[in-house]
Amino acid sequence: MRDIELLHPEMRALCREFIKRCKAQGLIAKISETYRTKAEQDALYAIGRTEPGSIVTNARYPYSAHCWGLAFDIYRGDGKGAYYNGDGWFEKCGKVGKALGLFWGGDFKSIKDRPHFELPKYLPNNSCKTLIARYGTPEAFKRTWEEVETVTQADFDKMMDNWLARRNALPTAAWAEAEMEEAIDEQITDGTRPQAFATRQEVAIMVKRARK
Repeated sequence: MRDIELLHPEMRALCREFIKRCKAQGLIAKISETYRTKAEQDALYAIGRTEPGSIVTNARYPYSAHCWGLAFDIYRGDGKGAYYNGDGWFEKCGKVGKALGLFWGGDFKSIKDRPHFELPKYLPNNSCKTLIARYGTPEAFKRTWEEVETVTQADFDKMMDNWLARRNALPTAAWAEAEMEEAIDEQITDGTRPQAFATRQEVAIMVKRARK
């Protein structure tokens, strides 16, 4: 499936921003795949094993980030060949993705997957094992998305504008230290990215509390 709406809300927003930033650099990226069902993952895994062709994935269901709505794949939309890379097109897109905090499949150590991008926040060491241990199934994980969905794009944009304005008004070395410590105590964030953009999930919690 290639519907961006099937992605985790955080990944959905990052995917759209990725396409936007690529376009700004003259890189016309199109989405070839987002969420992948069990049947789709099983069929893909069978290629090169029980079905004709060369092996294209080492991930059984549900060990692919696609099964959890945390990955998308791209292809070229500029008419030069969907997967032509003689000019380093996918490497250029990889830089865009990594600048957004995504993991690029071109950095995989085994099967290089240059069209692939995933959200490392939920995938330590590019593995779904943590998700499987915590939620069991992709369906159970998807039920946790509701909290993130309570934040509209307008909410997110407004919160980020206010947040950036406050940050830019403070000394670089000591911006919002007290607020960050409080956010860590209240488990709004783990504090590992104190100078990065908040995720929509983090903003979701802040917005819900602000509305009480």
